[in-house]
Amino acid sequence: MLTLLAFISAPAMAQDALASTDDEFDFLIEGDKNAELLAAESTPDADSFDLYDTEDDDDFADFTLRVEAPAERAPTVDRMPFGGVGRTALTGNYDAEVVHTDRDSVVVELPVLVAQSGADFSESFWLVGEVLVDGHKVAESRQLVTGSSVALSGPTVAFMKIQAPVTSQSGSIEVRVSKDEGELFTKTTSYSL
Repeated sequence: MLTLLAFISAPAMAQDALASTDDEFDFLIEGDKNAELLAAESTPDADSFDLYDTEDDDDFADFTLRVEAPAERAPTVDRMPFGGVGRTALTGNYDAEVVHTDRDSVVVELPVLVAQSGADFSESFWLVGEVLVDGHKVAESRQLVTGSSVALSGPTVAFMKIQAPVTSQSGSIEVRVSKDEGELFTKTTSYSL
């Protein structure tokens, strides 16, 4: 008898479950009906944004869009003020300068014009810079200058940059420049730690 009762009550329970499920999704049907009514009442232009206008536009009342002009670029600095106009290659055209100091050493820099253009260059050579402090050689720098390292249409400047130990708080530094062991010129500069 229990089996018979289970067969009879099962369809009744299924109908109750379906009825309660239908009630749960009634809001979807109502939403579709409301959307159809709204569409029938007003059909805004495709380009009109009146649909989105509300009275709550004050949310962005204090918002302002600022468009700033692009910052002006700083004028470009001529990074190569070592033009060769009116200067002779491999002579003392520029001064030596102390570019860094430490507790007991300095760094001295000396630009050397090696050629006005590629047409002025004939053969490769070693450019040698010797640093003397109080008459004693304390450092040396060598740079190979070849045809491939010379600019074709403009001046070529070699920068000798040498660190030299010093024993005094101030004094002078002598830089002797030579080409393949033949002295070209000497420059002197002072330093202070």
